Amino acid sequence: MAEDVLFAVQNETADDVETKQIEETKKYLIFHSNEILFGIHSDSVKEILTESKITFIPVLPEHISGVVNLRGLIVPIIDFRRLLSQPPEENSCTIVLEYEGVQLGILVDRVDQMVDIDEKMILPVPYQNGQSVQNLVSGMYSLPDNGGTLMMLDIAFLYHEQ
Repeated sequence: MAEDVLFAVQNETADDVETKQIEETKKYLIFHSNEILFGIHSDSVKEILTESKITFIPVLPEHISGVVNLRGLIVPIIDFRRLLSQPPEENSCTIVLEYEGVQLGILVDRVDQMVDIDEKMILPVPYQNGQSVQNLVSGMYSLPDNGGTLMMLDIAFLYHEQ
């Protein structure tokens, strides 16, 4: 009987192990804001705009730069630096996100790359008293080869802040 169990365990193929590893990882887009690395789940990313004409709208919160007309759809644009109380700077691109059918753009310094991340390796964010922006980040992940720490963006919180 013990030999049957041993035989069954040994029959797991390399393909089975690879499939399990693929199921445990998710793709994240890495972007920079004031040299801080952020990651956002790729399912939320609709497109990346390198050029966009933002129309200013008065009486909006300071972190909302305005709106863009994206093929007939009006999309609000959040300046990610201002949202984080960072000094404004010339932003190089806009990431258009979609959450629960609503599109939103965020101005970021630059987009880096897509990476596969094992979701079990995402660590919780340490509690810091009085940090309202802490809710914006749902976890942290250490990139391989001393690539730095990636702050995992909580898109639901981002949508509720606008």
